[in-house]
Formats: sequence, C-alpha cells, structure tokens
Amino acid sequence: MLYAVLMVTIFSLVLQFYLHAQLSEARLASANDESTEAYVMAEWTADFVREEIKARRQTTAIPPSSSELERGLGMKGTEPQKETGDRKLQGSLRFSKGQAHYQSENNRLLVTVTTTAGHDFFYTFPLSSQK
Repeated sequence: MLYAVLMVTIFSLVLQFYLHAQLSEARLASANDESTEAYVMAEWTADFVREEIKARRQTTAIPPSSSELERGLGMKGTEPQKETGDRKLQGSLRFSKGQAHYQSENNRLLVTVTTTAGHDFFYTFPLSSQK
C-alpha cells in the first residue's frame, strides 16, 4: 500500500512538472507571435511614413487620398497629422491585430505598437536622408 502511494506521488510530481513546462512553452510561443506581429506592423508603418514623406517631397500641397493610405496591408484606417515643424510627422495606423502610433523627429521614426492584447512595443527606425 505504501509503495502505491509513493508511486502515485512520484507520478503526480512528474506530471505537474511536464504540464508546467508545456504551459511555459505555450506562453513563450504566444509572446513570440505577438512580438513578431508588432514588429511587422511597425515595419509597415515605417514604410508608409517613408512613402508619405517621399510623396510630400514630390508634390508639396496635395494630401494623399484615403485609398492611397489604405493599401491593403491590413490597415483599417489612418489618421496622419502634420506637426508644427516642417519635417515632423505624427499619426496612427490601425491594423487588424493592433494599432501603431508614429512620430518622426531628428531623421528618426519612433513607432509605438499597441496590440489587441494591450501590450506596447516600441521601435525606432531611421528615415532615409534623400534630398
């Protein structure tokens, strides 16, 4: 009888260790997926801002149309705004997996991605210095 209780206890501890390891691995994979999605949203935002800057350099007074802004990358809506400075831009892009807020300053683009789970990711990208 004592042997059976000992074996059940050992089996219970091994099972507990295995389940804990599986849960930890699942949480890590989920966090990795969310981080990857946030980085992709930040990259798309950086590409969008670079294209907007390029378009503004080519045509100075014509704002881009909403169809240009929503170019099929999972964006639901955009709200670009021009700041008081000549080269400072800020705004936000909404994606199906979250929202990206961007602000340009000193030839850098600061992007903050907020996922649907509520986690924030911060990225900095260089803006091209073409004249």
